[in-house]
Amino acid sequence: MESKVFYAKSSEEAVEQLLKSTNADKESIQITVIEKPSKGFLGIGAKSGVYSLEYEVLKESEPSKKELVEDAKEVIMDKNDDQNTEPSAQDKVENDVKENKVNITDEDEINIAREFVEELLKNADVEADVDVSLENNLIKVKISGNKASCLIGRRGDTLDAIQFLTGLALNKFNKDSHTRVFVDIENYRSKREESLKRYCYKAAREVAKTRRTKKLDYMNPYERRIIHSALQNDRFVITYSEGTDPYRRVVIEYKR
Repeated sequence: MESKVFYAKSSEEAVEQLLKSTNADKESIQITVIEKPSKGFLGIGAKSGVYSLEYEVLKESEPSKKELVEDAKEVIMDKNDDQNTEPSAQDKVENDVKENKVNITDEDEINIAREFVEELLKNADVEADVDVSLENNLIKVKISGNKASCLIGRRGDTLDAIQFLTGLALNKFNKDSHTRVFVDIENYRSKREESLKRYCYKAAREVAKTRRTKKLDYMNPYERRIIHSALQNDRFVITYSEGTDPYRRVVIEYKR
């Protein structure tokens, strides 16, 4: 038996490093955890674990990926100018390497969103329940609790910041993620949406009656989309946005 020590985020990663660097028999590998890894907070202070791996060396082994790549290069140099639709050996190796990347599941992304929000609430000394679900590439984080409302902020400014930071945490965990994040506290989003609709319907009736353009209050992109969507099929008015964030607003104009 031989042994090596690896610094890795998990025992699986340590085994992967061993198999890439040696001709170890995967079935013979024995893992000893010397020091457990630490996630840290948002990747800050994260530490790799220390693993000691004992293994037996295979007497005969398949060609390594490095050898396959070198063979592929020789094939490419020797082949004629005719186009070949079959993938090259190099392509096969590169595809194989890509396929061996760590697979980050939906459950992993849900967990990182939950852990981030729970840590944020803990640091803010706010006791609240956190419910996280995934629907159509959208992670929905619902926060509920008597003290949770203090994190909404003026017109949802603080809530928007929490949503933005949660998205950053998810992106840091998985840069290839296409999942979006939606954070709500005590159903504030739906209540705010209904309030905005009443507000814009009233403003639209006023514009239709007076035929005078009306500029609404400054709003964030999410709120402006609600206004545009609510009035997109109105027979008497049209809407558009003007200004630069954060001083950007919806304008309601009589349809000529």
